[in-house]
Amino acid sequence: MAKTREIACIYYDCEGSCLKGRKGTFWKECQTCKNYAPKRGSAPARKNLKRQKIEKIQKNDIKQMLKDY
Repeated sequence: MAKTREIACIYYDCEGSCLKGRKGTFWKECQTCKNYAPKRGSAPARKNLKRQKIEKIQKNDIKQMLKDY
């Protein structure tokens, strides 16, 4: 699977409990469920820090180039 579903489903009650009668494991069963519908207004399970990490690396590279120059 290319992307993971980061927002909990409307049927996901708690770990091990799904209102549709499935296993209800967020990182396993919910990722491939046909009935997945994200909860509106809920926060993702983890933040996507990719942009922040790339900016930090670029900032350090620029500092290193200026130091070597």
